[in-house]
Amino acid sequence: MKDPKAHPTRAFRAAILHSLANPTDVGLEDSYQYFEDGMLLVADGHIVNVGHAEDILPMLDASIEVVELDGKLIMPGFIDTHIHYPQTGMIAAYGDQLIDWLNNYTFPEERRFEDDDYARDVAVHFLDELARNGTTTALVFGTVHKSSVDVFFQEAEKRNLRMIAGKVLMDRNAPDDLTDTPESGYADSKALIEKWHNKGRLH
Repeated sequence: MKDPKAHPTRAFRAAILHSLANPTDVGLEDSYQYFEDGMLLVADGHIVNVGHAEDILPMLDASIEVVELDGKLIMPGFIDTHIHYPQTGMIAAYGDQLIDWLNNYTFPEERRFEDDDYARDVAVHFLDELARNGTTTALVFGTVHKSSVDVFFQEAEKRNLRMIAGKVLMDRNAPDDLTDTPESGYADSKALIEKWHNKGRLH
């Protein structure tokens, strides 16, 4: 742990809950920490200390801003392990059988992601909604369009989020304008990997 007095920026005071280990390995009581009156000390964009407010407050320099978050709970960001950003605009679409649902809702919506401006607008809204709901890491599906994933990564990079994403690969059972070949799918995916994998927090 860094010295909490080295280049401190802000301290956040609230209830704090975070996991320490798998309960199966260490038992429930030793798997987490909960501080009813907790403090999270952040310096240079990194957490440098967490604990009871009464223990951390005496360590703080008078210049450090303490942000009081009464009635709030601070937790680590949530992780979504399977989500499709192109389906943001069709959430709650009528529950047809799968093929009907794809043909009536999914494929028409995914065609729109050929337009980079449209893809960017949806990516911005999608990432804003993830953050608003506490999700900071996700495994995200794009569309068959390479540019839809490129645009998505551009927006995720601006927010310094951990996103694992890629283009959809379809060479059958879909409209011709939403399919690619094994060769084009490989080439597009390879280009995206070379450009974005391990760039910042992206994969």
